Amino acid sequence: MSRHYFDTIHEGFPIIVLLGWDRPMNYFFLVIKKPTALIENTMKIEDLYSNLQESDPFNHDLDYYREVLRHFQILVPKSMFIEVQRDVERNIGNRVVKHQADCSFTEREL
Repeated sequence: MSRHYFDTIHEGFPIIVLLGWDRPMNYFFLVIKKPTALIENTMKIEDLYSNLQESDPFNHDLDYYREVLRHFQILVPKSMFIEVQRDVERNIGNRVVKHQADCSFTEREL
């Protein structure tokens, strides 16, 4: 599974956007992590959004996730979508990438 991270601010709080490709399961995924300060202790809901919350969580393309991010008014670097698409084209799994607002990114060794 490839995992592409971007740290940003949403409604005044730090969040983490995770976009990736699950090679064994053959699907894209998107998770928008809530800031720790907003996690509800009683329900332990940690995600502002997760594709797993969808009624059909495994059949969305990257354009769908672009729209999800637009819905939340969250901007991510174009490099995230470009690199996730490259992961699919090269059939890459086990890749962890941290993206910056200027579209630069670094890979972490596994």
